[in-house]
Amino acid sequence: MVKVTWGLDNIDSSLSSITTLGSFDGVHLGHIKIIEELLEHQRQLGIARSVVVTFHPHPQQVLRKHDSSVQLLTTIDERLELLSKTGVDEVVVIKFTPEFSKKTYVEFFESILLKQLNTKAMVVGFNHAFGKNREGDTTHLEELGKKFEVPIYEVAPCLSEWMNISSTRIRNALFNGDLVTANTCLGRHYELNGVVVLGDRIGTTLGYPTANLKVAEEKLLPGDGVYCCRVNVRGRSFAGALSIGNRPTVGKDLERQVEVFLLDFAEDIYGATISVECIELIRNQQAFASLIELREQIERDVTVCRGLLRVEPASL
Repeated sequence: MVKVTWGLDNIDSSLSSITTLGSFDGVHLGHIKIIEELLEHQRQLGIARSVVVTFHPHPQQVLRKHDSSVQLLTTIDERLELLSKTGVDEVVVIKFTPEFSKKTYVEFFESILLKQLNTKAMVVGFNHAFGKNREGDTTHLEELGKKFEVPIYEVAPCLSEWMNISSTRIRNALFNGDLVTANTCLGRHYELNGVVVLGDRIGTTLGYPTANLKVAEEKLLPGDGVYCCRVNVRGRSFAGALSIGNRPTVGKDLERQVEVFLLDFAEDIYGATISVECIELIRNQQAFASLIELREQIERDVTVCRGLLRVEPASL
């Protein structure tokens, strides 16, 4: 089981480490490739532990704290859960602050990587950079590695359709509702996790009761529209239709909401924590002339979801 160490003061310096570091937002296939090489070099070199160093809050949330557009593919809890499945021995979470951001790459390398983590080798992505103003690029890191006899292993780009897999590419795809690209780069379905809260119950009056999901503010939501999805609740998985948007048929300038209709499901799940796997965009958000037209469209949406997920209507 992976060990999670919070803060620099709690690091065990007695064990040798092979280390990689970064934000790892999304823990996508590019990140997985880096970690796989980290584990392979650990075996080859016989180093005691493999360590992923990450940061919380995300550096962009601190450096651009007044920019509301900074949204993440994974919350820190989601990131740690995904990293725990990779096989690394330890994840070190460093608190990222304005003061910490001023630390140069040389200071970071010597004081944290060498002294505290007892790093004997490093694995980094091809475009990796760290330290103040991101001056610690691969070239500078290799120079430090030679000076302190710490080999630096650079991982080549992970490609999808001849394009680099990156957190930025995934964010852009999600913004445009392109779940195919996002999920391909992630190597899994993009997930929204949250608590089911009470809504205005309009879905219930239409015959399609929805679960309103409260998602973490920093979590990136896919573009407005209706999506085919799967919903994981209380250890079970259900097909569903996911709606993201400000419900223009219901009113003007309403708050953006995340609502999911679970097919063939009639349980009370208010207060439950659920996860929604976003699979495919069905249609963009639309404004309908009446609630009757909206209900008819929801019926068509549900039929599309059944077809995509190969789910037959429940027997009466």
